[in-house]
This record gives sequence, C-alpha cells and structure tokens, in this order.
Amino acid sequence: MLTGALDDAFYVFVTLIALINPISVAAAFATLTESFSSAEQMQIAKRATIVAAVALIAFAFAGEALLGALGVKIGAFKIAGGLLLLKVGFDMVFAEKTNRQVADKAKAIAPPASDPAVFPLAIPLITGPGALTAGVALVNPTDTHHYLNAGIFTVVALVVIGINYAFMLAAEKLTARIGQTGIDALSRIVGIVVAAIAVQLVVNGIAALTNFTFV
Repeated sequence: MLTGALDDAFYVFVTLIALINPISVAAAFATLTESFSSAEQMQIAKRATIVAAVALIAFAFAGEALLGALGVKIGAFKIAGGLLLLKVGFDMVFAEKTNRQVADKAKAIAPPASDPAVFPLAIPLITGPGALTAGVALVNPTDTHHYLNAGIFTVVALVVIGINYAFMLAAEKLTARIGQTGIDALSRIVGIVVAAIAVQLVVNGIAALTNFTFV
C-alpha cells in the first residue's frame, strides 16, 4: 500500500512539475516584474502562488462534480485531456507560444505598473489548461482509492507550487545563469515528457471506456 502510494505521488509530482515548468515560469516572472522593486516582486510571487494553488486544487475537485453533472465519464475526460496535453507538449517542443512569449505579450498590452500576479502569472502561466485538466484526471473519482488519490494530489500540488514559488524568487539569478537558450532547451525536454504523459492519459481513457487492458 505504501509503495503504491509513493509511486502515485511520484507520478503526480512528475506530471505537475512538467506541466507547470518552474524554470519557464521563472523566466516569465522575470520579464513581467523587471520594473518592480525586490519587495514588490516577493509580494507578487506570493499572491500568484496562492491564487495558482487555490485554482489548481479547487478545479481538481470541482471538475469531478462538473463531470458528474454533465454525465461525462472519466474515461472520456482523460481522452480529451490527453489530447489537450498533447497539444501543450507539441507547443513546448516546437516553441509555440512559450511562457516567455505569453509574458511579453501580456506586458505589452497591460497598463504601466499593473499587477501581473493573477493574470498572467497565476493563470495561465502557473495553473494553465494542462495542469487543470491533469488535476481532474489525477484525482480520478472512479478509482477505489479516490480519497487517497485526492490526498496525494493535494499534498504534491502544494509541494510543486511551493517549488515554483522558490524558482520565482530566484528568477533573476536563474535566468542569468541558464540563459534563454538553456531555458528553451529545458522546455523542449519537458515538452517530450508532457507528450508522453498525454499519450498515457489517452490510453488510460480508452481502457476505462472499453474495459480493455493494454499490455
């Protein structure tokens, strides 16, 4: 039981760390907050972290109720979510609409000195469509260990969001050390992981709908 729980926790951790991608978020954070003081940057990072954590965990549980109300089976949701994540993975691998690009665009259209904590930092840069979709699938309301899954997801989500917070605080040093080339390279590697997770979600969804076991 303990081994299985640890395996599940590790899978949730890898999934969320890949989807949130703290290094990419840190680069976007540096772009969005370069005109703010260090104290203001810390407050922005804190607010973005709180909003992102609440949104991610709340949607993971509210999504379950929404699916039930709409009569959508979790298998169908996993397939749809997997296809969405596959698009996210492709975008990361081929550098289509990266977090840095989203940050640049948001900064260009935002009024001077506007607070980027909620948009675009918390949503969609930290808690984006991919993370929200994965949250519902990972909690998995049809699993016999639903409450265990929910507990694991909540704890791991908070850990990953905390790691992301630490990366935002160190954004300036991190981006200076790694450079844009390093960030792009890491994003492409993470994109491959996200694509693999997406394919597995589709496979799991098909198995749930057809009761067919893939070898």
